[in-house]
Amino acid sequence: MSDITCIMALKNRPKENVENCIKTLRMQDHSCDIIIVDYGSHEENLHWERRILPDAITTLIEVKNNTSIFNKSRALNIGIKRATTKYILSTDIDCLFSPNFTEEVANILEKQRAVILCQKIDLDEDGKIIGTHEPSASGSCIGLTKEWLMKVHGYDEKYTQWGREDNDLVDRAIQDGHKVVWITEKVKLFHQWHELALNSTLQQNIEYFNKLRKPLVRNKNEWGEL
Repeated sequence: MSDITCIMALKNRPKENVENCIKTLRMQDHSCDIIIVDYGSHEENLHWERRILPDAITTLIEVKNNTSIFNKSRALNIGIKRATTKYILSTDIDCLFSPNFTEEVANILEKQRAVILCQKIDLDEDGKIIGTHEPSASGSCIGLTKEWLMKVHGYDEKYTQWGREDNDLVDRAIQDGHKVVWITEKVKLFHQWHELALNSTLQQNIEYFNKLRKPLVRNKNEWGEL
């Protein structure tokens, strides 16, 4: 039985990127559950997702979203509430993981109160390395216990689309006594190339993030609901 769940949100992502990502998670040395939350993809995307994604360890959750607004925070929260494992790795559907990735995350969370982060290595369209991100709170990889995520009601769903929801969660974990642990030297996290996703609410997210004295617990009791 797995002790860690990898949770990813997507909306109209390229099939090849999704398949590559899931393949690396299914081949982990340390087995993991996988929850993919589709937040309003087109029917043609849902058609192949339903065909290739669900299996013994992979759950596909479809969220009916009749607006153009993607809410990564809510999508990840839906996955968090439905996970049954002790540990959670919220990550990016465009990433590729070295085989020891989930094992390293689970081992650290077993030993200490930590929030786990990892630098990502960017790939070009041909899969060649083009650079490494500077260390920062990154939605590409955040490892925490489910118990703590439930305590604080997960990601703040006021961050719409994407942007700063990851920094916010890490800041709250630090505020509540977690040690930041970077695992970049022990594992590899690659980010597959894709067209830049525009975000009309990014500035709004930044302004909300910069507001001081927000509480540790966010969202109302119905957070993460379908």
